[in-house]
Amino acid sequence: MAMAPWNRGGLVLALAVAGFASFSTGCQLEDTGDDGAGSGGQGAVSGGSMNGGSGATAGSAGLSAVGGGAGTLAAGGTSGSSGTGGSAGALAMGGTAGASGASGASGASGASGASGASGASGTSGASGTGGATAGAAGDAGAGGTSGAGGLGGAAGAGAGGASGAGAGGAGSSGAAGAGAGAGAGGSAGQQNLPTGVTAMFPGPNAASVCRDPQLRITFDGPPTLGSSGFFRVRDEGGAVVASVDMSAMTISTTIGGQAFTLERRVYVDGNEVIVYLPQGALSYGETYSVGIEGSAITRPGGGTFTIADTTTWRFSTAAAAPASLAALSVDLHGAGQFCSVQGALDALPSGNNTASVINIAAGTYREVIYVSGKNKITLHGASRTGTVIAGTNNNNMNPSTRGRALVGIDSLSDLIVENLTIHNLTPQGGSQAEALRMQNCTHCVVRDADIKSLQDTLLWSGTVYAKNCLISGNVDFIWGNGAAYFDSCEIRTVGRSGYIVQSRNNTGAYGYVFVDSRITADSGITGSVFARIDVAEYAGSHVAYIDCEIGPHISAAGWTITGGTPTSNLRFWEYGSHAPGGGAINTSGRASGSTQITSQQAATMRDKAAVLGGWTPPN
Repeated sequence: MAMAPWNRGGLVLALAVAGFASFSTGCQLEDTGDDGAGSGGQGAVSGGSMNGGSGATAGSAGLSAVGGGAGTLAAGGTSGSSGTGGSAGALAMGGTAGASGASGASGASGASGASGASGASGTSGASGTGGATAGAAGDAGAGGTSGAGGLGGAAGAGAGGASGAGAGGAGSSGAAGAGAGAGAGGSAGQQNLPTGVTAMFPGPNAASVCRDPQLRITFDGPPTLGSSGFFRVRDEGGAVVASVDMSAMTISTTIGGQAFTLERRVYVDGNEVIVYLPQGALSYGETYSVGIEGSAITRPGGGTFTIADTTTWRFSTAAAAPASLAALSVDLHGAGQFCSVQGALDALPSGNNTASVINIAAGTYREVIYVSGKNKITLHGASRTGTVIAGTNNNNMNPSTRGRALVGIDSLSDLIVENLTIHNLTPQGGSQAEALRMQNCTHCVVRDADIKSLQDTLLWSGTVYAKNCLISGNVDFIWGNGAAYFDSCEIRTVGRSGYIVQSRNNTGAYGYVFVDSRITADSGITGSVFARIDVAEYAGSHVAYIDCEIGPHISAAGWTITGGTPTSNLRFWEYGSHAPGGGAINTSGRASGSTQITSQQAATMRDKAAVLGGWTPPN
């Protein structure tokens, strides 16, 4: 439409312990208008040990110094600490001192942990009474946390001046340190890369690659693209199965069975060149080589980059398609079963009626997507703002309602689009450019999503429920002839003043209903309207705003009505509008033909099933 040991003897022996620190059939609905005042003609819609020293003299035995606490270690096994020494024999009163109890044997050290960062030094042991030396600091650990120290042997008691009874029992062995889990391995560096290249995808000699990869080459600086040369992919027999001509600025391709004319899909993103191959060019269980010819790429600093042989960049695709289609994964960098959203959609059979969830990893997918006649699909992004489907398509490139959308959906049911962003990058004045077109979409849901374009952002027909979405644009950026219910959404006018809705529903049928939503705009925009319509062509247009927050960019008239005198069939409805601060909106200047409806009518508009033909959408 337009629109991050020592040990020293003495009279009393004291032993200290320290731990080892150790992203339609039927007719077409045509939007022939632009950003002018009038609307187009009518069309039909389809749808992360050391021991402490002794040194006490006769009298009370010195207390054993407490060893330094073991330092905490890096991941790896933890070593056991030494056993605590036996306590010294007590002196008999008036007799010869009993021999000191032998120190407890050191506890066996635990096995070394895998090398990690040095542990923090242990805390000094407390001084024994009578002057025992403080325990030495714990040594640096070579692994994990230290194990518990062995217990000291009991001291021999002096009896009547006789030697002290037996030597203290050996300290029990310290428990071996438990091995810490190994850290996750970093990706192995790619080998045999061309000079100046730091990474390639698919990697050289990679196996089990997705069938639909983009070619990615990362340089040690920013490269530039040439205006001639080729990227060619050959099979093992040497036949070219995919080719990208850098002298061509546009390409003709088929996506999901629909023909498109698109911009050549080769991009530079920082130090990376990204090449999108024609959809469906590669097969499962095959080995391919990549050649780069002519002046397709200029290296950082100058000079062409080429690959002329068939061995430098080779890879093999996965042996077969996924056995189960119930849950499919998409990842630009090969961690999923597919590398493109379209690749996953193409894997579903025509007429599919088995539920399938397509999980899309974070990343920017530079795709034009088309699917028709496949039901019960969920497109689930890993991140609302981090999973992005972005690209350029518009009426100038593909002059038809069916061909110009970034994401086009025809004749299916029970679709869910959630937790992602869809952004048509067509600039202002670049003609009608739907971001998400869904026609003949029955019981379809869009939730927790950002849908962005400028002119004609959404074209929806059928029965569609939107929840917690951001819809942005400026010229007739929500349009069509179906029943659509927007629940707690933000409808944002961007870039310039304009028109939000053009609803071409039949007389008596419900159209576009906004409930508990926010109607916002970029700073400085004024004079926008809720909707516009030519009543000579769409006399029964229906748009309703129920309990919505209305920004100051909306004009006093609120609506644009052309084509003659509106009749009672026109339903431009408003109820409970309020300003961002919560205050009431002055609606006294609203355009003739619009209506401030009753609370009973507003209650009906709040009823999802009433608006959506008896269907209650999932939360």
